[in-house]
Amino acid sequence: MNPVWLDRMLAVIVVSAICLLGISRIGSIIKLFAIQSLVLSIIPFLMNGPLGVHRIALALVTFFLKVIIIPMILFWAVRHVAIRRDSPGLFGISISLLLGGFLVGLSFFLSSCLVLSEKPFSDLLIPSAFSTLFIGLLLLISRTKAITQVVGYLVMENGIFLFALLLFDVTPLLVELGIFLDIFVGVFIMGIVINHIQNEFDHTDTSQFTALKG
Repeated sequence: MNPVWLDRMLAVIVVSAICLLGISRIGSIIKLFAIQSLVLSIIPFLMNGPLGVHRIALALVTFFLKVIIIPMILFWAVRHVAIRRDSPGLFGISISLLLGGFLVGLSFFLSSCLVLSEKPFSDLLIPSAFSTLFIGLLLLISRTKAITQVVGYLVMENGIFLFALLLFDVTPLLVELGIFLDIFVGVFIMGIVINHIQNEFDHTDTSQFTALKG
């Protein structure tokens, strides 16, 4: 393991999550999510211990699913709804970035309060996991376009992925593959739902759904 490179990769994941809060072009949001996932797929190679089948399979599945397949599904949905930009959202770009910085600080505070039976392979692992999870949640609740909200959900899942690395040695590969399958099915269904929303309402702004009448 190279701890310096591991910490750099974790820092890139958090910085990319913050940058997502400042982007309004949906294509750029999807590309940045793919870059974040690419860095995430490298993490298993930088962990402690021998490089076995479990790590290689986890990294390869993460790469093919989150760097190639899911972005392709999202770009397919973008082409069908013909939307190129998301609105600044509930808080606006500036306040969202400030909230992102606050959530990173909160993540370091919360991680310092946790008592673990074993020391994680990096001191930045838990703060990075909290930060990515919280920023993904912020992206999910603050944006109005359905596609950006899907990306927020996926960023949250990247944070959960980092948390799961704490239990890497005791989690069977079959369970992890099942989780990846659930993510793929979920994103595939959300892509279809977004397409149907566009066909029915001529937009994918979920904030307008509160005005619907039965």
